[in-house]
Amino acid sequence: MLGDASGIGRSSLRLGLAPTHERAQVNETGYEPDGPRGLTRMQEWLRPRVRRIPPEAWPFILLAVFAVAANGPTVLSSGSLELLFVPYIAVEALIPAAILVGAHGKWRSARLLLLGAIVWTSVPLGLGVISWAYQWLALDSMTDGSVGSVLQIARDPADLVSLAGPALVAVALMERRLTETTWPKALVALALIATGALCLIAANNVISVGSSSPIGVDPDYPWFVAVVSLRPLQILTLGALAWSTLAAVRAREEPRRFWMSVFGGSAVMLGMYILLSSLSLAMASPALGSDTFAFLDQIVLVDILGGLVGMLLLLIGFAQGLPAVVAMAGGGEPVPTLAH
Repeated sequence: MLGDASGIGRSSLRLGLAPTHERAQVNETGYEPDGPRGLTRMQEWLRPRVRRIPPEAWPFILLAVFAVAANGPTVLSSGSLELLFVPYIAVEALIPAAILVGAHGKWRSARLLLLGAIVWTSVPLGLGVISWAYQWLALDSMTDGSVGSVLQIARDPADLVSLAGPALVAVALMERRLTETTWPKALVALALIATGALCLIAANNVISVGSSSPIGVDPDYPWFVAVVSLRPLQILTLGALAWSTLAAVRAREEPRRFWMSVFGGSAVMLGMYILLSSLSLAMASPALGSDTFAFLDQIVLVDILGGLVGMLLLLIGFAQGLPAVVAMAGGGEPVPTLAH
């Protein structure tokens, strides 16, 4: 075989042809076996993006996987329009991971921002996953069931604490602003009055329903009342985030896509919550309650769709890169510094 190969090489040289190794390089592409080019291109597209994910983000990615696993079977078995709830949970759980990606893994440059996102999303979702895992592993059969009860009760305080998440995010973004946000007194007063009225109405409704129920009061009933009563505070926290980021958009601060995405996400969720609060008041009205119950599925769908769109815009905004941290110079002028 070696002799044949060398003979062919010499004949090629005599005939003025290219050497064997050069011809092999020329014909290599022509005789290359067809492979899964689509899969190869996808791997080439994913490889640099996966490398961009810092190690600190993987716990939140795993939380998203477990949150989908915990809620997916229930939603899928219902066969209803609530299928959008599964991607909504996934996107919500990935918000802290998006912040870490946008900060290029330097989480110390975005501590308060990351804390706000964790309080907003990870704390309630994490307790829900732990409670689901406890029930799925049937650990109640090994204990007296007190751990499961504590987990169920803890989910209401977690929901209550999560109400402060958007406000923490808004405060954290102030240190990345080159301009200041003006807060019109009339708008602030209107928001406070409307939020207070909604809190009182919600508290009255939940207390009246609980008092008329023949079933005994659960141990977590006071926490449930607190969560329902204080949930309208989202108008203030989401409103603060939407208004402050709108000011950044109007001031044309950089990066403009970041501020537009965060404003769009917070504004969509704020609008959806105001709409749902209005519909809840209509359902509580004796004159309109029976008519609005017929549209309950559509109301739930709008709620989930609005939350999904809002969280997705936040995810896109945080993941594409955070604005630089602003430091004050000696003369009091804001100066952008490196955020990471």
